Amino acid sequence: MRPAAVLGEARRNLLSGTTRAAVLVAVAATLLGVLAVADVRAVVGVVQSAAEYRAAAGSVQVLDAPGQVDGARCEALARVDGVVAAGAVRAGGEVRSLNLPSTPLTSLEVTPGLGGVLGAQAASAGIWLPHELAVALGASAGDVLATDRGAAVVGAVFAYPADGRDPAPSYAVLEPVPAGAGAFDACWAEVWPADERTTNLLWTVVDADPDAEQPPTLGPLNTTLGRDFDPAALLQERVTRFAPWAALVVGLALGLVAVRLRRLELAATLHAGVGRSALAWQVLVETLCWVLAAAVVAGAVVAGAAAWHHPAPDVAVWWTGMRTVAVGLVAVLGGAVGTALATRESHLFRWFKER
Repeated sequence: MRPAAVLGEARRNLLSGTTRAAVLVAVAATLLGVLAVADVRAVVGVVQSAAEYRAAAGSVQVLDAPGQVDGARCEALARVDGVVAAGAVRAGGEVRSLNLPSTPLTSLEVTPGLGGVLGAQAASAGIWLPHELAVALGASAGDVLATDRGAAVVGAVFAYPADGRDPAPSYAVLEPVPAGAGAFDACWAEVWPADERTTNLLWTVVDADPDAEQPPTLGPLNTTLGRDFDPAALLQERVTRFAPWAALVVGLALGLVAVRLRRLELAATLHAGVGRSALAWQVLVETLCWVLAAAVVAGAVVAGAAAWHHPAPDVAVWWTGMRTVAVGLVAVLGGAVGTALATRESHLFRWFKER
């Protein structure tokens, strides 16, 4: 048969319903869509957990070594790949706000890099206040606060919830000081993604004092969600990672069934003198048409699943699901063409009797 004749026959089969395209689109989109959506939601679950872990400051590592931390070396950690931000902290003197003169406030001296760790992006130079304290003082970023040390500009207000993290900064005034201004008590660094080798770099900021009352310690700022969180390992170990393999099996079976249901028709076509290769091309064209339609339907469903409750929707998650769909639909094509090639004219009369 000429190519035009093959295409014409495929078109007539599609328009007449012989191919059962509408039903097969629904079945393929449903079966492969379920597998893809399950995998996508598993991935989104890991992303959500990672976002919650970072929001709770579980990714912030604290090296506590009173009077032994080099502020400049601590700040320099921010230049290391895998360290989002880093800054040093030490205890400051007591300060009183004239808005609350009867309540002494703790102050902490911090290096500028700590602003990146706390999310305190200063609008101007000045002190930093946790949100709860700022509300109590009736202050916001840019305001001038009257204290027993004189007027102080509020450079930034940052969120510091009581969710299990070190409570020290939750009601303290933070005063930025130069990183080279003496020794500090602790180095805070956000390490993300989690990496033990990167975390261990915090030990390099310590100028060890053999007479220190307590040895330096290193651990997460907040351990309520666990001490370790490895999103890469969770993604690699998720049960749904086998979804493409399941889609391969489903696709092959669907392609086989789609052509097997027409075995009598195809055997009769061979009996009428149509070549096996021409029949295979015809089946390929018909199958490709409804496979592409199924891909569009499944793609839309997967896109919705990838974006639903995703902290930062991106194409990578959608493609994770579409990879499963693609494998399944390619398998459908293979199963359909393979079954068509396996059809024999000699089967015609046996199938005719069995119909």
